[in-house]
Amino acid sequence: MLRHKGFRSLTELTAFLSSFTPSDAYYSSAYYEKPEAEDMAGKGWLGADLVFDIDSDHLPTRCKATHDVWKCLDCGFEGRGLEPERCPRCGKRRMEAEKWVCEECLEAAKRETMKLLSMLEEDFGFSPSQLEVVFSGHRGYHVHVSGETILGLNSEERKEIVDYVTASGLKVSLLYPELEGGLKIDFSAEGWRGRLARAAYSLLLKKAEELRELGLPGRAIKFLEEHRDRLLAEFLRGEASAIPRKTLEKLLQAAARVEASLVDTVVTTDVHRLIRLPGSLHGKTGLRVVPLRVEQLPEFNPLVEALAFKDGEKVKVRVVKAKPLKLGGVEYRFRPGELVEASKAQAVYMLGMGMGVLAQPSGAEEVV
Repeated sequence: MLRHKGFRSLTELTAFLSSFTPSDAYYSSAYYEKPEAEDMAGKGWLGADLVFDIDSDHLPTRCKATHDVWKCLDCGFEGRGLEPERCPRCGKRRMEAEKWVCEECLEAAKRETMKLLSMLEEDFGFSPSQLEVVFSGHRGYHVHVSGETILGLNSEERKEIVDYVTASGLKVSLLYPELEGGLKIDFSAEGWRGRLARAAYSLLLKKAEELRELGLPGRAIKFLEEHRDRLLAEFLRGEASAIPRKTLEKLLQAAARVEASLVDTVVTTDVHRLIRLPGSLHGKTGLRVVPLRVEQLPEFNPLVEALAFKDGEKVKVRVVKAKPLKLGGVEYRFRPGELVEASKAQAVYMLGMGMGVLAQPSGAEEVV
């Protein structure tokens, strides 16, 4: 990796990238007096933007059960779906995983990003002009927050923001001290009180299976299902007196898990963080790292709008891993060993992601 570079203009940066042609390009979220200095102490830190990273890898999507596999390196136990922190059999942490990103994964990452943007605007008061969303070119999105109010924040202060958006340490009993005497529901309340009220109401509309996935115990689910209509009517009147205290607390805890934004906490607290350069290409997928305005995100489709290679001759690729692929609005299904004539965008994606190898005329095919 080539680091410690500084450029005085966009023209200078573009000329460097054109001549050096790196597989990936990053820039620092920090501002420096001397960004080219190789010694970090000599750079002269001036402040840093607030950056959030939302990666579909960390989101519990149902599709992972179909395309992600993991294995414990200690006891050999294997499974499908979201990689656990510890092996369910031996309890060790040494795991290896084969992960994939599909359209459902990227939609989940978009929803998570929109949830974060809502908090940043409504709870923290940042204006849309201070927020920039960037598709990472692979698994998710980055959110950049700029402005004098956050420039000089240290790591601990940024951690406070992270804790808020992730609901880390949130205690329902402290947020709602009136739980014992009958909770007042206020959908318009600011901050987490309003968020939990709205989310709890939405949870009352969900099926038992969805509530189980959120960790609600069976007894609580049974009560909520049997009294759903009455409870919904109570919520609309601003009351929750018909729900037993423990059940209500479990419901609000589940609401907090739903509303919490699953960001990479390490990225946000790092005041020297390197983050992908908007406008560059992702070295694995060949997709563009696309900057977006907040209002563009809901309709943005990365598997169509982030394609960098749209025309040109076909490329012959030998399939080695049959993974589902959808690019440019076209869905592809492959068989291992199949020879396909791929578009440039499709070929770059397949080669970079280990799905295939270039088909050589001689038959001697190389892994790229």
